Amino acid sequence: MVIETYTGSAILVQQVSFDEFWARSRFKGIVPGLDLGAQVRQAFVEMEQGGGFASFLACEYGGKIVGSMVVFKDPWYRSARRDNVACFGLVTARDASTLARLVLVARDVAEKAGCKAVRGPVNVPRIFFGYGIQVSGFGLPVVAGTSINTSDEATPFLELDTEDFFDRTDKYYNLSQDFAKTRAYIDTITLDRNLRIVNPNLNDPRDIAGGVADMMNRLLGSRPDYQLTSAEKLAAAVNVYKFVPHGEKLLAFYFDGDELAGGVIMQPDWFQVFAGVRVSSIVGEIYMLEKKYQGRKLMLNFAEYSEKVLKELGATHYEHASIWEESGGALSTVKAGYNAIIKEFRVYEIVA
Repeated sequence: MVIETYTGSAILVQQVSFDEFWARSRFKGIVPGLDLGAQVRQAFVEMEQGGGFASFLACEYGGKIVGSMVVFKDPWYRSARRDNVACFGLVTARDASTLARLVLVARDVAEKAGCKAVRGPVNVPRIFFGYGIQVSGFGLPVVAGTSINTSDEATPFLELDTEDFFDRTDKYYNLSQDFAKTRAYIDTITLDRNLRIVNPNLNDPRDIAGGVADMMNRLLGSRPDYQLTSAEKLAAAVNVYKFVPHGEKLLAFYFDGDELAGGVIMQPDWFQVFAGVRVSSIVGEIYMLEKKYQGRKLMLNFAEYSEKVLKELGATHYEHASIWEESGGALSTVKAGYNAIIKEFRVYEIVA
């Protein structure tokens, strides 16, 4: 089906099948020898089963495909606490003109579906391909869970950004932790270690999944890009950690008696896991602490814990991922020298 034709030019945007889309997507070969098409397809199937939609777009010029993207509505996705926001992602674009045409069609598709804005790139599934377009740190390792692209692939976004094509831009950072400096600081204070650390039972995580889901939705929902969760979704996500030796260590929850006080959620480099090689990279994705426990330097417990887990697993690369530019607490650690910004990502929005 031809969605939009541009009069006076040989450019047209078509809706295509997932198979046709995936065959030409740059994401298909992002990890040599590893095709994650089945997992990507299943993520969209689950989205549609939950009441969302996915439309796969291809941009053709002179009889050749020069760009592609997916526009979708994930029923679990929220943006700045808004429900009526669609996303575009898994973008392949030859140039800024191609990208602009794809985004405008994505906006039209989203508007017809009742959405007020479309944001991206938000890639599916995010545990593999992350979100945002990477605009710095291109020489660093490819790690599942963070957006991956070359500077050439980022250029069309930056050109449109310069031209004020988008209505909103949000910035996110990935940080690399200096554990030596963090350890030196921890050794100068009396760290509160009274809270009990619990790793979930990977075979039956339901005893804490509900409380963790409530905490995540309550504490993290203020971010511009957030994925709501539930006990069922967390249990399904936890199940994947069985592929990682001692994977339960990557999930740690802090209890004050019977009260859930906070938690650390890390993830291995899933590219390495599914390729069957040793996990050397870990992404620290979510640190959360109830407000009543903040101010007691308990976040440093998380850093201490992460350092211990990395040593036990033999991992050598650790990133804190997707730190929103307005996350004052996290970015204050950069000023203190405990973390360094190693990558920047941008998420763009256009109003329907």
